[in-house]
Amino acid sequence: GARQAHEYDLSRFTVFGASNSGRTKELISLFTQLKRQGHTSRFGLSANRPCLLEDVTAKCYTLTCGKEEAVAATKSVVEQALFYRALLGPWEKDSPIVANQQEASRKAREVLEAELDPELVRKLAAAPVIYFAGRNNGVAEELTLKTNEITHKKSDYLEGTYAVHGIEEIMRPEEVVLVVDPFPEEIEKFTTTLVDGVGMTVIAVAAEETALPTVRIPRVEGYETILQLLAGWNVLVQVGVSLGINLDKAERARKIGNEFVGS
Repeated sequence: GARQAHEYDLSRFTVFGASNSGRTKELISLFTQLKRQGHTSRFGLSANRPCLLEDVTAKCYTLTCGKEEAVAATKSVVEQALFYRALLGPWEKDSPIVANQQEASRKAREVLEAELDPELVRKLAAAPVIYFAGRNNGVAEELTLKTNEITHKKSDYLEGTYAVHGIEEIMRPEEVVLVVDPFPEEIEKFTTTLVDGVGMTVIAVAAEETALPTVRIPRVEGYETILQLLAGWNVLVQVGVSLGINLDKAERARKIGNEFVGS
């Protein structure tokens, strides 16, 4: 992330930085460094205004979703993703991001309000660890973090097909794997290795039925990953509610995970 980017030569790049609070330590430090280096193409994105990020960027944009009080950032994450995706719109002829906006809005509500199979919710609620598997496009990674914040459970992200490359040795039957948009060619391997081999539950989040228990979502071109993320949140919220967890207030996690406290 931003801390590692301190080590890069960004002199020929336009640099964008997103911070919900506008006070994230690593990001403020990076943009302060770029400003001192005379780097002029520095742009920020935040849900709050005024904020420190405005002071170290050439221009800082403000999200329209409003401030989030809960520790688990949700709506701002989606708007950040859509903001950056929309930047490519002028160079994309007949961009689905524009053409399918209204349909995506309707389908997003459907996904967030969808009722889940109570048995799947029960298994997830009982699991000591929830694993997420899938492409490294940010969806499964984000849901891995949100699992800690929303359900107060341990979680891990298993990129691609990592879940069937040896980690099954330490997995347990009571744990659950949630596969986001699974590769059709690998479903059989997930089944034989994890379901049959370990005895654990493996759940898919997909736009089509699979051989696994599946949380179905609609397919809207240009918004596939957004709907996958929303479906994951819906799963986690229903699990959290079933466990009686206060979704808006964590016990130890902070709203600003690593806040800049300097002057």
